[in-house]
Amino acid sequence: MINEKGYESPGVSRAMNPERTRPILIMGDRGEKHLVLPGNGMKQVSGLGVVDTDRLALLPAGSRTEIAGKEFLILGATLPDLLECLKRGAQIILPKDSAQIVMACGIGPGARVLEVGTGSGALTIALAYFVGSEGKVVSYESNPKHARLARSNISLAGMDGRVEIREANAGTCADTDEYDSLVMDMPDPWNILDAVIGALKIGGFVCAYVPTMNQAETVIKAMRTGGLAGTHVLETIQRELVVGEGGTRPSFDMLGHTGYLCFGRKI
Repeated sequence: MINEKGYESPGVSRAMNPERTRPILIMGDRGEKHLVLPGNGMKQVSGLGVVDTDRLALLPAGSRTEIAGKEFLILGATLPDLLECLKRGAQIILPKDSAQIVMACGIGPGARVLEVGTGSGALTIALAYFVGSEGKVVSYESNPKHARLARSNISLAGMDGRVEIREANAGTCADTDEYDSLVMDMPDPWNILDAVIGALKIGGFVCAYVPTMNQAETVIKAMRTGGLAGTHVLETIQRELVVGEGGTRPSFDMLGHTGYLCFGRKI
């Protein structure tokens, strides 16, 4: 039984709440966030120490619990929480761009997505979230260090069953007509396009994320040469508004250029 403060009373049943199968967000009074997977016994959590994840699995969202002498709020982790808490190695694709990729490529429940360049796994997690339990993300990553970090992040996000990471060059992909979308995050996607386009279904979308205009121009020309339709480039700019007592103004800090999103469609 859980008492009014969210603490576990003696003699409580250890049966996990069936709704508690997704990651749990542990939030401190100053907004610091930690993720844990429920029902995995005693686990070391960076910044918290050893945590009883079985006990956390019993706590309802909105309850408070004490860990290492401090009180924390327990919530169900959302996609923004997962992305905010992941460990970074390679530069990640930010939510403002990953959301545009998901919309422009029509990625939804049951979709199969081929990703080239897993990196730290941020976009991989976002894609896995949207394809749902019936979908699949197959991601190629040739750098073993990046692959290890991505696997750790994907596991902590609870997305293992939706993602397959292949530690290989995507040019070795032998799949044919299997994927609804192809997403590439690499410096020279035009070099791999011919090798992976065969894995895409007719009507499937292609997206290449590149940081410079020169790269965007080169990849769009390669898409057109390869027969892709609807080729275009987007850049997403994000600016926050600061709402204060005396007035509202744009933030002095703007999340401006991160990369160019180059799209096409296999017809």
